[in-house]
Amino acid sequence: MRTARDMLVKTFAILLATAIGLVIGVAVVILVETRDVRADALVQAEAAAEPATELQAAEQTYRSAGPEAALPEFERLAAAYRAAGDPRAEATATRFIGEIHWRLGNFEQAESFLLQALNATSNLGERAQQAKVLNVLGLLHWDLGHYGSALERFRQAGELAAALGDARLEGAVLNNISLVHDELGDYRVSLETYQQALDRYAGVDFPRGRGDTLGNIGGVHLLLGHYREALAYYQQALAISEQLDSVTAMSQDHGNLALCHLGLGDTKVALQHFDRAIELAGQAGAQQDVAYWTRGKANALLRQGRYEQGLALHRAAVEQYQALGARTEAVEAIYDLGRLYLALGDSASAEQWFGRSIGLARDIGLARGVTLNLLALGDLQLRRQSLEEAAALYGQAWQRAQEAGEMSLAADSLLRLANVHQQQGRYEDAAQETQQALDIASGIDSPYGVAEAYYQLGELDRLQDRDRPSIEQYRAAREALPAVPDPELAWRIHYGKGLALARLGELQPAIAELQQAIGYIEGVRDRLEEQRFRAGYVQDKYHVYIELVRLQMQAGAKAEAFSTAERLRARSYLDLLDSAAPLPLAAAEQQQANELRERIRQLRKVLIEENGLPAVQQRQPAISVYSAELLAAEQAYEALLDGGRHAPGATSHPVQGPSYETVRQRLAPGEALVEYVVAERDVMIFILTREDLQAVTSPLGEADLRSKVELLRDLLRRPDSERWQRPAASLARALIEPLRASGALERLEHLYLVPHGSLNYLPFAMLPSRDAGGTLLVEDFTLAYLPTAAALLNNAAAPRDRESLLAMAPARSRLRHAPGEASSVFALFGADSRLLLGAAATESLFKSMAGDYDVLHLATHGYFNKLNPLLSGLELEADGDNDGLLELHEILGLDLDADLVTLSACQTGLGSGHFAEIPAGDDFVGLTRAFLYAGSDAVMATLWEVDDASTSELMQQFYIRLRLTDGPLDKAAALAAAQRRLRASEHYRHPYYWASFVLMGTNRPPTTGTLGV
Repeated sequence: MRTARDMLVKTFAILLATAIGLVIGVAVVILVETRDVRADALVQAEAAAEPATELQAAEQTYRSAGPEAALPEFERLAAAYRAAGDPRAEATATRFIGEIHWRLGNFEQAESFLLQALNATSNLGERAQQAKVLNVLGLLHWDLGHYGSALERFRQAGELAAALGDARLEGAVLNNISLVHDELGDYRVSLETYQQALDRYAGVDFPRGRGDTLGNIGGVHLLLGHYREALAYYQQALAISEQLDSVTAMSQDHGNLALCHLGLGDTKVALQHFDRAIELAGQAGAQQDVAYWTRGKANALLRQGRYEQGLALHRAAVEQYQALGARTEAVEAIYDLGRLYLALGDSASAEQWFGRSIGLARDIGLARGVTLNLLALGDLQLRRQSLEEAAALYGQAWQRAQEAGEMSLAADSLLRLANVHQQQGRYEDAAQETQQALDIASGIDSPYGVAEAYYQLGELDRLQDRDRPSIEQYRAAREALPAVPDPELAWRIHYGKGLALARLGELQPAIAELQQAIGYIEGVRDRLEEQRFRAGYVQDKYHVYIELVRLQMQAGAKAEAFSTAERLRARSYLDLLDSAAPLPLAAAEQQQANELRERIRQLRKVLIEENGLPAVQQRQPAISVYSAELLAAEQAYEALLDGGRHAPGATSHPVQGPSYETVRQRLAPGEALVEYVVAERDVMIFILTREDLQAVTSPLGEADLRSKVELLRDLLRRPDSERWQRPAASLARALIEPLRASGALERLEHLYLVPHGSLNYLPFAMLPSRDAGGTLLVEDFTLAYLPTAAALLNNAAAPRDRESLLAMAPARSRLRHAPGEASSVFALFGADSRLLLGAAATESLFKSMAGDYDVLHLATHGYFNKLNPLLSGLELEADGDNDGLLELHEILGLDLDADLVTLSACQTGLGSGHFAEIPAGDDFVGLTRAFLYAGSDAVMATLWEVDDASTSELMQQFYIRLRLTDGPLDKAAALAAAQRRLRASEHYRHPYYWASFVLMGTNRPPTTGTLGV
């Protein structure tokens, strides 16, 4: 039958947090004893002579109670038949004993009994029994990895079955031959052979065998990412399982159907099949299958963004394994749960789960499980920059892998250890360990191990200013990689080589290397289906873009440098815009694009895994099939997208960062865009006006900039002190004065600021505009923040005749002035607006109503989850359907058509972290950007916890100015006017009260209609 783990478990692409965990159960076919009347007289005679009653009773025990319960029965029968002088019956019982030992994993005993049975049936001339023994022997050798002898045994069994005219047995043998070809990676041959098996079954009544083979064909298609083809075969298999009323088979079929639907992107249907698979496995008493499909359902829930439910199910599966005593499976499940928490950013929980996994692995003597968890714990410590702890864990992993003969893990451990020693400046130790890893990887012909070692040697040379030798090491690393390389290693190789070439003054070759590195980074990123992982994927790679900006500026290519500076930000911003407004493909084509993207991702993964094995373990037929399938899928995907991009009405965004020529055409006279790129040693600044692009560099490194911004923010929180002025002036000299010195700020009134890194948390409005006179930037300019210059390329909607408001102030925020603030804002709008206060301000009402209003005003608290930014959000009121926490991933799913969203709360402008975890390239997912992505033109938010009373005053001033009838102000000008008003007041002059408010988004003027009263 098709079970998840009776025979071979094929594991394919278990990608943490969102991916499909494909464990494809395969079906071996072993014919049971039957009383069928066959056309062949000899077979009839053999069947009639069987001592059917006793053997069939024992066999029934075998099928119903399991192999362990049946073994004593067959052993008793074999002894009885031997004593009675019945060699034929003894041979049959002996075959069953051998088969049961095989199923129980007692391979040596299994082979001994099966060979006894083979000799006996051969001597007796009982060809049908002989063929069955050969079939089981073939399966035994297949399980042992002796594929040549397995094929030979199956060939012998097939010839006997053909001679006997036994189509059922012949089909069973062909099915099992296909399993060997699957294991060898020769999927084309296996599919052809499976089809031959189906052809043999066509003329006989053997639905179980047909169902098993159909399921196995589905498994191959699923492995190759052919989800629709796999779906069709699994549906046929399920129909047969239902016909036979086989609960176990139905469970497996439903589980595999769920995996197909996940591959097709239909999570809702996948969840239904997972539920049915779990239910049926429970009915069958297959509790390990219950646990496995529970993990599958958990992954599907995570794909939907239902994190708490998904994690709860993963934990439930772990508990099921432990309750069953399935400790090996529990080690794997606990380890996977740790990787999942790590992917979601919760390193503390990840550490706990890895610790549990390693403890259990030690208890049961699972050496590889211990080593893998040691490496994972070492990676965690390295991420925390706890280098000594990481080195100790890697050293333990190296010792264990070496003792166990796990040479691939040994090389991996050494390379990790060398990386730590490199970071500690222990270059000699690192070089010795890397060379040792290279020797091991070369000895086992592991291409990725060899490439990684050469890369590490290149890094060591470069860090010691040996640039020419490092370039040779990088070249050797790239040459060692397979034709379809691991992009993670490939981008690092090109990046390191580019840095070495740049230091030698070879700018153009260096630029080319960095562009190749970015190509690999974006090739992976573009195919990540989940937006949250696109953001996380680039976090440790932003420096590649920054270095490319620097080199292009050095080469005098400021236009190209600007485009590169935009490229990282623009891709992140436009990814989400495009997710809300996909390419104008027909529904079927959009579905096809999703399927192709999933297929490409999984084929790349299995191809990289195959190429990462030692040469003796690599399956060249599999590599050939995967490569051909990947090439075809990529070509189909590109052709489909090209058709969508050129279709009438196509509005998809460009893949490259926008050119300055494109952006400047969207700037009005008196406007400029100022884009910052923060590098390790300086800040690069682009100033773009309608007429020109200028670029300047300020000698303020990343670490100093961050310290200055943090100091300024701390001092600003003390409204009774003026100590903020000196750090503000220092920052202005670095960030504003270079612009004035270039003449770029002359005759300007409005600045679009595109910050980077820690500058996202700087209130530019309160920086001194000039060295003398005490004038602040807000007094000379109106300011608006943009996530990227590409945001200016969005088509603004036409102004509305009137604007409606939805204002909410929930009671749970406990902000004393919030209800009055919301009420006063509401009074400025017309009768078609809505005010919800206290318990009425529920999350459910907001979700249902937000898309119908032009202005959304939320006077409530924001909260932040640094470990998982998508669980950050706003506090509203709970009700029967929602918990009152409007989380960021829920905001991303809204469909808004708003001019403005005002988040009158504390710290809503912050993203996934403040200084400790500022994500790379401004790719953090903050509440402001979530509302922009959901469809608002602009968002006003705060950079720190604000004063309740001053906020109410500022909001009143802002909306009054925004709604003036005689020549309306734009949103940035309205905010600037309100801030100037508070600065001029007696009580709120200090920047603490007004500078935290920033406007994010485009600057479209609002309605020209009348005030509502």
